[in-house]
Amino acid sequence: MDCMMTRDEIKDFFLSVAFEHGMALTKGDFKKANKLHKKIQALYIKARECNQVDLFSELLGESDENVRLWAATFSLKVFPDTAEKALKNLSNSTSITGLSAKTTLDLWKQGNLNLL
Repeated sequence: MDCMMTRDEIKDFFLSVAFEHGMALTKGDFKKANKLHKKIQALYIKARECNQVDLFSELLGESDENVRLWAATFSLKVFPDTAEKALKNLSNSTSITGLSAKTTLDLWKQGNLNLL
């Protein structure tokens, strides 16, 4: 496997795209949000192929809700207890991110989260 991105590059790109994704959702720009969603998914796959998935758990304390949502989602397989706690905390938010966190957690617990 050719891992051309460093750990820091993966992290920086993730922070940027996850934040931008949240902004697009907030503005109702779902076309842009869908494109960014694909970029985030591709980055997760790249991180997994490069054995760097654990880096997402380092971002669970970020101030942006959407960054924490994606970081928690991508941490579920590696650090399930920590990721579930982060999703549960986010699910208390009244924003779209809170609803997404609740849905993600429900799908995970039902064994229906296929993106990982």
